[in-house]
Amino acid sequence: MIAKKLNTLNTDNRLAAHEMAAADFHLLPLKKADKVPAFNLLLGNKTEPYRKNKANNNIINSWFDSNENINIGIFAGTKIDDEYSLVIVDLDKKPTFGFPITPIVETSRGYHLYFKCKSNNLPTAHKTKRGEIKTNGYVVAPPSLHQSGIRYQWSDFLSFQDVPLADFEDRKEQIIGYLEGQTKPTKKTKIKRKKTRAEDHVPTNNIISRYKDLKSFSISTDEGVNKRQLIELGKDANVCLALMQRLFNINIKRIGSTFSCPLHDEDNPSAALYRTDTGTIGFKDFHRSGSFYTLPELYFESLTGKHQSLKKGTSTIWWCRMLADSKIIKIPTIIPPKPLDNLSEKEKILYKGFIRLLEVQQAYDPTNRAAPYTRSFAADWTGLNRNSIGVLMSRLVEKSYIRKVKEESIAQRIARWELVMH
Repeated sequence: MIAKKLNTLNTDNRLAAHEMAAADFHLLPLKKADKVPAFNLLLGNKTEPYRKNKANNNIINSWFDSNENINIGIFAGTKIDDEYSLVIVDLDKKPTFGFPITPIVETSRGYHLYFKCKSNNLPTAHKTKRGEIKTNGYVVAPPSLHQSGIRYQWSDFLSFQDVPLADFEDRKEQIIGYLEGQTKPTKKTKIKRKKTRAEDHVPTNNIISRYKDLKSFSISTDEGVNKRQLIELGKDANVCLALMQRLFNINIKRIGSTFSCPLHDEDNPSAALYRTDTGTIGFKDFHRSGSFYTLPELYFESLTGKHQSLKKGTSTIWWCRMLADSKIIKIPTIIPPKPLDNLSEKEKILYKGFIRLLEVQQAYDPTNRAAPYTRSFAADWTGLNRNSIGVLMSRLVEKSYIRKVKEESIAQRIARWELVMH
């Protein structure tokens, strides 16, 4: 069973490697707590084949089956799509310029900033005592271990799953200026920024399908229209087959084919997808007397370990999360309006979980910036202990990170919450 928690990218090397490969990063196995390639795991003891060709799931699994404690590297300069390649800026300390909204890794003493750049216009390699622009070679990737004992980690809300790669050209002069010793931005490197209110940091732009064989769609201001579109995705065989491959590493070519159940170990395949009378595609586990699951219920159990039927509203939100986690759809990122420095680790998890809930909710209700966040739901959603949720929520309220929404009707008995923006 592949159980993905919110902090998987910073804690589980194998699962993080699969996620990075799915994002089209070219990976390289490194020795434990080191930057040196694990040559014994490389075909022909050479790194070049892995720079030119992305490692697939089988290759990645073979690395970790041989040594589960390896580090992982990411090659710079490799193509991420037909037009762009990956540029990585390696900084030895926090720069004087403001960080861009792009994937950022915190290293033992500095930062790795990930950018995209048109493949026909890559910058030349540039290295100074302050850092380096890398269009070749590789960097160590999270959650690898530094020899000091510190782990490489994606910054809060700035992993490659949270934000898209920024265009290097937009920051080129600023970055080169900093590397050359510039301490203050010149007129050339100043970036004009549109003045925004804090509320503007919560995007509500359209959701676009990222599945190559699925027609793109836009969300409507009509919640009913959006939910009907989500239902149609649950009837699309290509979408459901892609979900099984991306979330559970199960490769089947058609609905009805049997496969090993992702919820338990078994010697013989006992599970299959099938189409219900309504056209929706579901999951059957013959090991459990033919138990039927909706796909949201399957994903829910894979993450929580709990077998239960989901009510309509809960099922919808888990279906949206399933589509988003698998990258079938891309959901606008909500940048946290307040720094996380004042929060404990568990408070961060709960807070980040609530922001993820608001992000996912945009799939069917893009204008609503509040949501229910009960103890039971929050525990399942984040992996935290249910008994700790009440205290953690109270702390987030006391620290002015979230607040309860005043309802217009007493009929709305379930409390709804929103972010405190300032």
